[in-house]
Amino acid sequence: MISVSSSEWAIFAAVLLSAFATFLTRAAPFYVIKNYKPRPWLTAVERHMGLMIMVVLVCYGLKDIKFDVYPYGLNEAVAVFSAVLIHLKFKNTLLSIAASTAIYMTLIRII
Repeated sequence: MISVSSSEWAIFAAVLLSAFATFLTRAAPFYVIKNYKPRPWLTAVERHMGLMIMVVLVCYGLKDIKFDVYPYGLNEAVAVFSAVLIHLKFKNTLLSIAASTAIYMTLIRII
């Protein structure tokens, strides 16, 4: 017969309680807002959220560029320009991010 100590029961109870709390916080919003109609401005934010996040990430990534030191931001400018062109051409976000990242990584090794 296997004996279970009180500390093992405490660990089991903690894991079970954590799982229940996680499930509850994931499921409750769907139950609470099942009949909720979003406002037009919220729908617009939802529609453009991906673009907003990408703009913030690009600005954050470009904030420390030193334009007065060689190569004068050339690598970053080429990478951003290539990302824009690839995205306009193919309309594929993953492709534009992957390709421009590859271009940038190649440029920082060459230049």
